[in-house]
Order: sequence, then C-alpha cells, then structure tokens
Amino acid sequence: MQHLYGLTKLALLNTAGYAKCVIPLDKSSSICAPNNTGKSSVINALQFPLINDLRLTEWDGHDLEETRKFYFSSDQSYILLEAELPHGPVVIGVAGLGKIAGFAHQFFCYNGKLNIEDYTQGKTIVKYTKLFNHLKSLNFTPFELKAQELNALLTGGASAFDSEISLKMIPLNNVQDSAIYKEIFRKILNLHKLGAPDVKRFMLRVFERHMSNSKVDFYEVWRRAFDKVNRSRKELKALEAMQEPIAALEAMLENQSVLKGKLAAHTPKIDQALIDFEQYQHAQLEELEQNLADIESEKHDFEQKQHLYVQQLRDIERRNSQIEQWFIQFNGLHQEFELVGLPTLKTNLQQLKNQYEQLSHSITSAQGQSLHTLDFRIKETEKQIKSLKLQLKNLEYNLYTRMREELSLKEVEEISRILNPDLFSLATGNQGDVTITDEHAFGEFLVQLSDAVKGAVLTLPGASIKLKKLPALQMQTSDSKVQIQAQLKALDTALADFARQREVAANVAGKQAEKEALYQELMSIESALERFNHYQTMLQTREAQGLLQAQLEAEQEQVADLLQEVQQDASGIADRRSIVKSKKEQLQRQAERLRQVKSERIDHTLDFYSGKCTPYLIDIAIDFDNLADLVHRFNKDCQELRNFDINVRNTYLHIYNAGITKFDNEPDELVKYQKLIAAFHNIDNEREAVERQARVALTEVAATIKGLREDLDRLRREMNSFNKGISQHQISNLQAFKINVLPRKQLVDSIDTIIATADLFEQGDTLDLLSSEPVDEKEVNAAKDHLIQFASDKAGLTLSDLFDIRFEVVNRAGETDHFDKIDSAGSNGTRITIKLLCGMLFIRYLLSDQEQNRYRIPIYIDEAADIDPQNQKAIIETALSFGFVPIFASVKPQISCDYIVPIRTVENGAQNWVDEKDWIEVQHPQPEY
Repeated sequence: MQHLYGLTKLALLNTAGYAKCVIPLDKSSSICAPNNTGKSSVINALQFPLINDLRLTEWDGHDLEETRKFYFSSDQSYILLEAELPHGPVVIGVAGLGKIAGFAHQFFCYNGKLNIEDYTQGKTIVKYTKLFNHLKSLNFTPFELKAQELNALLTGGASAFDSEISLKMIPLNNVQDSAIYKEIFRKILNLHKLGAPDVKRFMLRVFERHMSNSKVDFYEVWRRAFDKVNRSRKELKALEAMQEPIAALEAMLENQSVLKGKLAAHTPKIDQALIDFEQYQHAQLEELEQNLADIESEKHDFEQKQHLYVQQLRDIERRNSQIEQWFIQFNGLHQEFELVGLPTLKTNLQQLKNQYEQLSHSITSAQGQSLHTLDFRIKETEKQIKSLKLQLKNLEYNLYTRMREELSLKEVEEISRILNPDLFSLATGNQGDVTITDEHAFGEFLVQLSDAVKGAVLTLPGASIKLKKLPALQMQTSDSKVQIQAQLKALDTALADFARQREVAANVAGKQAEKEALYQELMSIESALERFNHYQTMLQTREAQGLLQAQLEAEQEQVADLLQEVQQDASGIADRRSIVKSKKEQLQRQAERLRQVKSERIDHTLDFYSGKCTPYLIDIAIDFDNLADLVHRFNKDCQELRNFDINVRNTYLHIYNAGITKFDNEPDELVKYQKLIAAFHNIDNEREAVERQARVALTEVAATIKGLREDLDRLRREMNSFNKGISQHQISNLQAFKINVLPRKQLVDSIDTIIATADLFEQGDTLDLLSSEPVDEKEVNAAKDHLIQFASDKAGLTLSDLFDIRFEVVNRAGETDHFDKIDSAGSNGTRITIKLLCGMLFIRYLLSDQEQNRYRIPIYIDEAADIDPQNQKAIIETALSFGFVPIFASVKPQISCDYIVPIRTVENGAQNWVDEKDWIEVQHPQPEY
C-alpha cells in the first residue's frame, strides 16, 4: 500500500474537560469510554484547526460562545495536531487566549514533531503569551496565523508563509472549494446528522463549476417576456371596447378645429374694436362731464335761493312758535291768578314763614335734649309762673313785707335760705294764708330766728348748719309789678316753647317731615308770587304780541310762495341733470361690462394656430352697442375650446385608463390622438401584431429555462461518470453503490413542452396562442401554470428543483435496494456505509487527481458498537482505500481497529486523561493468500 501523508496525532491540553489527551490519526482507532465522557469533544476539536471558520462549524446544539468557553477557558488551553508531510513533520496548534480576551483563540504552527512536554515547564502548562519564546528556546520557529492564512496553507493556496512552512494536506482541485470541503468534512465528523438533502446539496456544490448555477424566477421571466404581449392584448381588447369613445374623440377633434378657426378670425377684430371703443368712450365722457358742470353751476344758484327762503321760513316758524308758546303761558297764568290778589299771597307767605321758623327752632332746640329734661324744665317753669303769680297777687301784703317790718333785708335773705320761697309770698291780710294773732310775739320770734341765722350759719340747739350753698330769696317789691308781669309773659313764652320742644322730641322724624312739607309749601307760595309778578308784566304786553303774530303769518305766506317758484325751476334742472347722468352711467356701465368681459378673456392662454385649424369664412360685423355681447360670446367660445381641450384630454384619459397606453409616449398630443384614431381604423392589423409578439415572447422564455434543462442533463452525465468511478473501488460489504438522479417528471415535462413549442417557432411553424390551436395552447398554458406555481412556492426555480436523488445499493448477494432517505436503509451498518461513502466520495472528487491518493483524512463514526465487526472491517478497508482514516467511538473497545484508546479520569474524576502510553495496538492476523 502506498505511504500516505497527513495527520498523525491529535492532542488536547487543558481543554474540553481533558487535562491531557493524545489520540492517533494515522491508523484506525477505537476511542472507548462510558457515555457522556467526552469522546465527541475530542473529535469535534478537529473543527478548530481544519475548518477554522466558526461559521461553518457545528457543536451538537451548543452556541459558539459556550463552545469557545468550553475549549478555551484559559490561556493555557491548547488543541494540537501533528502531521507528517513530504518535507517532514509539522505541528498545527490552536491556543486559548483566556477570559480577558473573551475566550478567543489563536492559530500557530511550526516545523517539527509534537511533544506535549514542549508545552510545559515542570508541572505547569506554558501560557500562550510565553509559548513562542519557550518554543524558540527549544529550537522551533513558530508562526502565528490568521484563519484565512491557515486555510490557504492547508489547501495549497497562496499565503505569506509559503517560503517559511508548508502545511498542505488537503490538496483541492480549486482552493475556492474549501467552503464545501469544510461543510462535507463537518458532516463526516457528525455522520448521524447526514441525510439525503445534504447529499443532494453536496452533489450540486461539488459539480457546480460544470453547471450554469442559475436560479430562474419563472414567474418573473414569464411576466417580463409576456408583459408587452399582455399589454398589447389588453390594449387590443380596450381598443375593441373603446370604439365609441374613440369615435367621440375624433368628432371632438374636428369640432375643436372648426372652433379654433372661428376664434382665430375674431381675435384681431375684437382687439381693434376694444381700442376704438376706448377712444369713443373718452370723448363721450368729456362732453357729458362739461354738460354736467354747466347744470351743476345753474343748480348751485337755485340752491342758494332755495336755501335762503328755507332759512327765512325756519326763522318765521321759530318766531311763531315762540309767540304761540307765550300765549300758552299767559293763558295758564291768567287762569291761575284771575281770582287771587297780591295781599292774599303775601299774608299766606308770612304765616307759613312764621310756622316754618317756629318749627325749625323747636327742632333745633329739641336736638340733644331728652324727654325727661324737657319735662323737668316745663315743671320748673310752671313753678316759677305760679310763684310769680302768687307774688303778683300778694305783692303789698305778704309774709315777706311783714318780716321786713321787723328785720333788715339782709336778715330776711339769710332766713329765706331755710324756708320755702313760696312761703314769703303768702298773704297776711284778713283773707290771707298767714294769720298773725300776736304781732308782738310774732316780732320777737322773727328776732330770735334772725339771731339763730348769722353769717349764713343756722345755729340750733346741739347743731349748726352752713347755708351759703342755699340760694337767698329775691323778693319783688311793689315797685316791680310791671317787671313781674314781664317775667310772667316771658315764662309763658318759654313754657310754650318747652312744650313744643317736648312735642318735637317725642316725634322728631314726624316733625322733620312736617318741616319739609312747610318748606315745600313756602317755596310754592314764593314761586306763585313770582309767577303773579310775571303775569302782571305779560298783561302789559299782550296786545303787542298779538300784532306781532299777525305780521309773522303774512310774511310766512309771502316767503312760501317764493320758495315754491324756485323749487319748480330746480325740478327742470334736476331732470336735465338726470338725463346727462343717465347717459354717463350708461356709458360707464357699458365700459364696465366691457372691462368685465375683457377680464374674462382666456384667449391668451389658448393656441388657435398650431395643429389642425379650419378657416372661418363668414364676415364679422362689430358695433359698439353689441361689442360687450360679442366679447362675451367670444369668451364662451374660448371656454368651449378649453372645454374641448379638457374633454379631449379626459376622453383620452378614459381610453388610456381602459388600457390603451402605447401611444402615450408621443411628445405631440395631436400625433398621439391621430395614432390612436388610426389604430382604431386599422384594428385587424393590431390583432396580427399581438399574435407575432406572443410567439417571440414564448421563445424568450424557452431560452431562459433551457439552461436549467441542460444543467439537469449535464448533472446526470456527471453522476454517471461519478458512479463509474465508485465502481472501480472495493465498497465495504457492498457489491455496488450508486447515487441516481431522478428528474421530477411533471416539472421537467413542463419545461420540455415550452422549449419544444419555442423550437417549433424557430423552425418556422406557427402556433396561434390566442385561438387557432387550442390543444397546443392548453398544453403550453398548463406547463406555464405549473412552473409558475412551483417557482412561486420556492421563490425561484433552480437545478435542485428539477430532480430527486435515490441511493442504489447492491449487497454481496446481488440483491438491489433503493433508498430515497439514508436513514430508511435496512441496517445500521448499511446506513453508516452509505453516509461514509457519500462523504468520502464527494471529498475525494474535490481533491486533485494527482494528489488525492497521497493524503489521509480522519473520519469519525460514533456508536460504533452498533456495527457488527465484519461491517467495521469493511468500512475500515473502504475508507483506507479512499484515503480516509476511520475513528470509532463507543463504550466498549472495537478490536477491528488498529488502536484502542481508552479514556480515563484523574483528580477524582474532575478531568479526563489519554496518554500515548494508554494506547493499545491491536494485532490483526495477516491475510493468507
């Protein structure tokens, strides 16, 4: 057997739960350990250096973040590969950068053999930051690589390190196939996930350089090809349906042409007539203005006279009114004072004044005095009156005069302090109140009484009384009778005053109202007195006022006659002025109407001369009286022309919206309309044109999908060649193995129908898709509908949609089985064999023909215990013949392999461990020839 180059060892150091793990890759191996120990983790580690693009890797359902953390939890985690290449051994490493770098990793390589001891110092693993210096100290030259650089070195692509080191161990025909190679390799490491859809996808990717690799959106292709045809058909139907609107459009264009000719003839004549009218109006207005000025002057003179007479009448009426008012006032005063004289008025006035003043005094005096005070004063005054009356009555014979006979005036006054004053006024006569029976005894008593009262002190037995604070009696003598009478009169007056004050104090509010009433009555009498004096004066001028009234009436009659004459003359002036103003207003109204209709002109916005225009041959007569009406009719015709234009556009828009759009790109609207009308008159020619377009469109569709159909034939040829190549090798425990391409009949037949029909067109045969051959048309439309439906569901039509694959297996007994799905194959051994064959054969196809037999590639088979030993041996032999090294994983060791690699645990089961010393090499008996 030819010596193979490639990977020899895989080593894990402080990663994926392994303290250390070294497994062989140059011969078949059986990795054995209990389930969930980490067997798959060892093989999956190959993805880092060999796939080196995490986007293409797969980690049994774990995301990339978890995976990086699992494999590169520190900067002392390493995945190492040793490879034997033609120029010598090389080492490829993947080093963890630790948590601080987000559990990222770094690729590196160097020439030399792999020795785990090179990565330790004592019992410590060297950190990656110190690794290069450490390796250099061991005479290695390490290189740090990027993922793209490592990929180029592995596949033989160009890199910056080509002169320094060679890692080529995956000799691809084309380095651009590295992506599909990595995808197939990933599936080989996870055979349990490989299915028929993956095989189909790999098949297309492997052979894609031989294919057009086109994706056809059949709906879009058909739509684009038949879009113009469908539009033409739609426009043809619209043309047939729009015959009446098109005829109406043709009639409107003809009427528009006639109207344009009429308006073109009227425009210059109307413009000149408007200029002439403006001059005529100016001259007429000047003449009428002069007439109005003359009339206004004459009218002004008459208005001055009229104003004078009116003013005189107003003055006379005002004076008459004053006289009438005078007589009204005189009659009223006469009725009032006819029976009343001046003395009566004055007497009444004086009486009221006295009453008013007396009541005012009483109110003033009563203010601030209580009823109790006034009652006391009234009683005191009544006492004084009584005393004075008693004195007056007994003025000559009373006790006082009798005591004066015995005592001096001073002594009598001293004694009077202790006696009632009225006592001295009592009469002493025969009929008096005082009867003196003993003159002598009475005289001595008076002397003794006088001695008891000395110096205003009354001395009594056992007591003395000071009398200075008591008043002394001021007794009147007979000479004071007149004075007493005067005092009595004054006291009577005071008493009456006090009585009135008390009455007022008892009813102040009522007395105030009474005072106010007296005041109003007093004012009324004073006013009547003034009116009486005025009445006396008016009596003296009554005759003169009567004469003046008669004179004013005569003067008023005379001025009224003069005013009537002036008004009659002014009426004639007003009539003449009204006539002139009427003419002026009529002229102004005419001018205003002309201005109005001129402002409504839109002829400057219209084009009377371009396009079709019918000459107007009728003579045009214009006068000023009908000029406004003529311009108005002209404006209406202009508006009608504009409406024609709008109606033409709207009618065309209606036709356009109905589906006739192909003439819309014409820049000249008249040409656009004429072409539309021409098409209407030549509708049969339009039908023939649509038929020709349909044939051309179908040919275009066929040309587009023909590439897919040719790709299908090309793929079938490639797979036939591929299957022939397989048959040249021993295939496990099978006699034969094929991957058959089965076209999807309905889909391919639909494509063939369209292509065949298009070929008939190109050969000159005819097929009227509209109506002439309904059977053929039905087939084409059915094929089109099927393709559109399928392409719409798939968002496009690709080569993958045109076929299915089927696996053909012939066992050693010559029995043939076909499987559409790999997992539906009979035994587990058969299923794994088919999967391995597919993966290995496609990878082998990607490799260079000259170098594909020089390098070995590891493949991984999980749950190998499910495969019987005979099938295991067959798989190993087949894999080795194709350049692949199988690695089995199972709970129990599989002795069909060259090595048995048990996984053990260390540090109380915390980490796994596999050392080269743990490998068990299986000795197989040599076959006998």
